[in-house]
Amino acid sequence: KTFLIEKHMNHPKPSLKSYLQRSFAVPSFPPTWKIFQPLGGSVAFLAQSAGLTPNGITYLGGLLGILACYQFATLPITTMASIYLGVLFMVVYCFDCADGQLARATQQSSQMGKWLDLTVDLFLIILFPFCIAWFISPSYSKIQLSILILTLVFGRASALLTSALKRSGGEDHTPNSSTIIKVFQSLIDTPVFYTVLCGTRLDLSLIYFFSIGYGIYFFSVSVYFTRTF
Repeated sequence: KTFLIEKHMNHPKPSLKSYLQRSFAVPSFPPTWKIFQPLGGSVAFLAQSAGLTPNGITYLGGLLGILACYQFATLPITTMASIYLGVLFMVVYCFDCADGQLARATQQSSQMGKWLDLTVDLFLIILFPFCIAWFISPSYSKIQLSILILTLVFGRASALLTSALKRSGGEDHTPNSSTIIKVFQSLIDTPVFYTVLCGTRLDLSLIYFFSIGYGIYFFSVSVYFTRTF
């Protein structure tokens, strides 16, 4: 099921309402659960109506992600550019939330699809820090840029792979009742991360230190995930 078009579906098609109610979404951090799972469900419903497969959504999201990373590195330093990039990264994340929902809703889940989704996510996790480094390279040394890249890649990749291993072992994220924990979870949620980085893009010193800080924060979360998910 690597094709973009699914020609034969012998099971009932879920309604838009069921997607908006997050019937096929996995538990996630507050911003994703409250905002982006329903938005991703809407994308999944549109893809279902158009005959796209879950893998097709993953490919499209990956291509949009590459475009977003490239434009992050090349667009001018303006408020409008930051707003545009923030919106573009949110669209990319909606696609990331959509493929799994469509797969579960239409009974097209597969190991290949899970590995494809993980591979695309990991590729973008590696690509984004390189594009940040490209963007700020006139103001920083090669050593400083290398530290940024290594810290952010290692931190985000650790968090992604730890959570993926937990899910592959049959564990789902358990929402926490503590408001403080929810705040810390929200700060590291992917859409919040992208929003912060797009906002700090207006100041090269801010984006450098926020990138380093997020890398350390993501690694701390990966350690936390080993104890509780």
